[in-house]
Amino acid sequence: MRDGDIRVKTEAKYKELYKDVKEHGAITDSHELFFACACIGFARGQRKPLERPDERFWSNTISATEWSCYYAMMMQLSEFDLSVLVDDKEVMAVMQEYSNAGLELFIEDFLGSYMLRRADGGEPQLDPSCAKTLPKDFLYYILEQSGANSWEAFQERYS
Repeated sequence: MRDGDIRVKTEAKYKELYKDVKEHGAITDSHELFFACACIGFARGQRKPLERPDERFWSNTISATEWSCYYAMMMQLSEFDLSVLVDDKEVMAVMQEYSNAGLELFIEDFLGSYMLRRADGGEPQLDPSCAKTLPKDFLYYILEQSGANSWEAFQERYS
């Protein structure tokens, strides 16, 4: 289990957005945004196949905790059929769909106000003039999504 040789894919149009979110300090690596978005998509029961897949990062960067969550999601989906955990490539294919839908929800719910409005319909990008508070605001968004009513409650729930 935990195949580290999988190239994890995201929608090609989000390449710059992943880079921007990292450069502005909201994440330290792409797998973190992917994970948050997979959780958002899963929590809301939304999956979206990738139209233009683009390799974003290697699966060996995914933490043990993230893998555990992906496996738990797969178990929930399969009504606890352990056979769904045999193929990490299949696990990642499903998580890519949840993350893709989750990123769209993340943009709609939160990140949209930090983005440049592009008339040409180009790739989504962060507006550098708005991104100064992004790391702190991102944490508060995650806290809000968790259902915890305080940082202490969040830490207690997820520690």
